[in-house]
Amino acid sequence: MSRGLDGRVALITGGGRGIGLSIALRLASEGCKVVVNDRDADLARRTADEARRSGGTAGDVGGSVTDPADTEAMVAAAAELFGGLDIVVNNAGLTADDWLHRMSDEKWDLVMDVCLNGTFNVCRSAARLLRKDAREIRYHRKVVNIVSINGVYGAAANVNYSAAKAGVIGVTKSLAREWAGQKINVNAIAPGYIKGTRLSGPRDHAERFGIPAEMIPQIEAQIPIGRPGLPEDVAAAVAFLSSSESDYVTGQVLEVHGGLEFIQLV
Repeated sequence: MSRGLDGRVALITGGGRGIGLSIALRLASEGCKVVVNDRDADLARRTADEARRSGGTAGDVGGSVTDPADTEAMVAAAAELFGGLDIVVNNAGLTADDWLHRMSDEKWDLVMDVCLNGTFNVCRSAARLLRKDAREIRYHRKVVNIVSINGVYGAAANVNYSAAKAGVIGVTKSLAREWAGQKINVNAIAPGYIKGTRLSGPRDHAERFGIPAEMIPQIEAQIPIGRPGLPEDVAAAVAFLSSSESDYVTGQVLEVHGGLEFIQLV
């Protein structure tokens, strides 16, 4: 059964590594023409190269989601390379953890700028290609915003990231209402503990976030489904929300966490 992804054009931000890399490869494997963005242009190019080696169709564009001129260039690249834009996956993000009483303005502003403002910039730039007259197009276009369980449940020493991702959930629900008349579905995915990302990386990476390495197995042991999540698990959810199978789903937050809704680190 076709999932309705063949030939659709997808822009994935933050596609150079981790979850973004897996999303780009998954959508390419299902027939999308993917445009991979990353602030590090070399990483974006590597992902696009990998997608092409696997038989997919892909292009790449560098640039930061914090710069409206760059997000305009990302959308222009999709139009130039593949003639349009059907799917936007807002995956770019970062963290700058600290306790609220010690958090600097710089840490707060950085995370808000990338996670929340970046999503706004990309959606606003993409609007001119996504918002077509519903009478002129027979299929739905899709926006999938990658948020976090921290944006749903909160997390200690993480107020900037939690607030930014909660803000993206608000953007998601509002745009779902604004754009429904144009046959545009807007949804979010809230990953939990995903292997290979900020909580589960190697010892030095984990300790940079104040997570003792010995705590990693303890966190993984709490996951009810019995294993850590993988970037591919998130990519599978993105593929569903990008496909024709989700045409009647909009304004929703799909939690992908194996049953572990809240991670207590302190």
